Amino acid sequence: MRQRLISLQDFKPFNLYKMSVEENEGSPRAVKAGKFYVEDEIKTFRKNFERHHSKKKELRKAEYFSKEVIEHLLKVEGCDGVRIYYGLAPENTEGHIDPKIADNLQPRLFLVPVHIGEDGLGRDINFKPQLDTTGEKDGGGEDGGAGGGLPCPGFCNP
Repeated sequence: MRQRLISLQDFKPFNLYKMSVEENEGSPRAVKAGKFYVEDEIKTFRKNFERHHSKKKELRKAEYFSKEVIEHLLKVEGCDGVRIYYGLAPENTEGHIDPKIADNLQPRLFLVPVHIGEDGLGRDINFKPQLDTTGEKDGGGEDGGAGGGLPCPGFCNP
């Protein structure tokens, strides 16, 4: 039997979103993102991250967000999921985000509810948080998301 060589012309571009929609009953809102990993895989990925950033004297490894914060985001009208943004935010000496501080920028995570439109694109949802960083109801009238989780090191497994 003669083997056929494969060329780049044999590969057709594919649309990962389209594949996901077809696999999920044809609905863009049914697009699944993310999957579950076993503990050993997660440990390996975390160690890879730590090795990659080993030159930093204190490495930010994670951030904890309470169930209430995540549930609030998921209950925003039209929310199909959550986007997690990487950011740098000024921190005070206790490790809390403090916009009044001009320096000491640290890596932080920010969570925003996302709606998947009929075109299949995920868009951040503008919503008014229940409370802002000062504890004001409705976040002072501005749109936003969640941030200010508890960082690790500091609040993490021993």
